[in-house]
Amino acid sequence: MKLTPATLLFLTCLLLSAPGQAHKRWFMPTDFTLSDAETVTVDFTASNNIFYVDTGMPLAIVTLANPAGEQLALANPAEGARRSSFDVNVDADGTYRIAAGGPPMYFVSYQLPDQTETQHARGSLDKLKADLPEDASAVKFVESHSLIEAYVTLGAGTVPAPPRDNTGLKLLIKDYHPNELYSDETAQFSFTLNGKPAAGLAVVVQGDGSRYRDIQQEQTYETDTSGTVTVTWPGPGRYLIEASLQETLETGEIAERYYTYYLTLEVMPP
Repeated sequence: MKLTPATLLFLTCLLLSAPGQAHKRWFMPTDFTLSDAETVTVDFTASNNIFYVDTGMPLAIVTLANPAGEQLALANPAEGARRSSFDVNVDADGTYRIAAGGPPMYFVSYQLPDQTETQHARGSLDKLKADLPEDASAVKFVESHSLIEAYVTLGAGTVPAPPRDNTGLKLLIKDYHPNELYSDETAQFSFTLNGKPAAGLAVVVQGDGSRYRDIQQEQTYETDTSGTVTVTWPGPGRYLIEASLQETLETGEIAERYYTYYLTLEVMPP
């Protein structure tokens, strides 16, 4: 499927919103771990209150890999106004990787002599530069990378098939499997940026039910020099892990580069 102009505009609004105002994006499988083969239905949506469906996300950016790393088609895909969904036929032992990402997106802002408002455009970097008016000033190019993930495991957890490349912000699964977490144990999450440890990364952990709380109850962490944070769970339940990084570049044509990462997971009682 190709991304429609409406879809691209929607993604633009999501990716360029201020961090405190941006919708969170997430997958929500009906099951994270299974003991027998089964069909799992996955919701894909964006919302301010996590795990409360609000705006459906485009399925064209979703990829699905089985434990052997083979790419699978989404079963029964449906895009709705409030949520998008699809089925995963989980019939092979190990961990399936569900992801939404793709190539970076580019945006430009600039001023025109006869305009008081800042002008904005999006598209490929080459096209943005080609279409830039000659009298534009205060030109600012922005590059944005986003990755959203969830994992479903049948039987024992295995190391999921890695992404097709190591560019951008990625979760490195090594000592702690995202589908083998318990509320009485801490867990470590390690991140890489373009294949190297992502030190100084802001990581936010938030549990289900924010719609019914006066405060968001977010836990905030920062990765160490190895790109790792150690998380303590308030209790069992479903959680969203959000990692983000903004780079201000002193040289080159890109002024700022944004990275965001979202992972949905389930923490079980002891």
